[in-house]
Amino acid sequence: MINVKNLNFSYGYETLLDNINFTAKAGEFVGILGANGSGKSTFLKNLLNFLKPHSGEITYLSKDIKKYSIKELSKLIGYIPQKTDLNMPLLVIDVLLMGKYSNLDSSFKDYSKNDYQDAKEIAKMLKIDKFLQRNVLSLSGGEMQRVLLARALLKNSKFLFLDEPTNALDLSHCIELLKICENLTKSGICVIAILHDLNLASLFCTRVIFLKNGKIKYEGDTRTLFTQKILQEIYNLQCEILYRDDKPFILPLKEFL
Repeated sequence: MINVKNLNFSYGYETLLDNINFTAKAGEFVGILGANGSGKSTFLKNLLNFLKPHSGEITYLSKDIKKYSIKELSKLIGYIPQKTDLNMPLLVIDVLLMGKYSNLDSSFKDYSKNDYQDAKEIAKMLKIDKFLQRNVLSLSGGEMQRVLLARALLKNSKFLFLDEPTNALDLSHCIELLKICENLTKSGICVIAILHDLNLASLFCTRVIFLKNGKIKYEGDTRTLFTQKILQEIYNLQCEILYRDDKPFILPLKEFL
């Protein structure tokens, strides 16, 4: 469903993405992993068409990304940013309805009763229905993250991109959010998430890629890639690998810290 071929991106003379080749299909939960500055967010912004590659090709559903209009891409892709730029005292219900905007026939047309009902149902599913009439600026970071997820889900997109979605959440809410994303893959949605927590990636991702210096160094499942040698190479991390239910979990060594 997504095909990236020979993707290169630079800021001036600094190469941030170097010959990236990547595919993802319906029903996958792909984790983008790597140390700070490895190119993870830059790669995601290229996939979102926020940044234009220096060379290479990105296609969605066999169609070049350049041939999609902004509105078409908005329908196709749901996106949860690392942090939001929302700084207006909007009600939560109004923020959720933004997820329906790309489906309006006209910019001057109002949202329908069905749009409002869909927003209320999503809010109930994500346990934010009690916030619908609250000012978004009054929400905690975790509450706001669930609002952004609800807004993305209202698009009924084929792809869901998340940029470090668990940063503002406590562990129980991390699990809850990623479980929702995992369930979405069962209906054919392709989820791609930048994650820093390797243990959460092991729990939920069907496949991961490791970026280093703008290149994909490794790609595969966590059972194959979560080794002491690879984690030392990618993160300069000394650790032990523990297994539970055939999934690897990372125990950093205190002596290293």
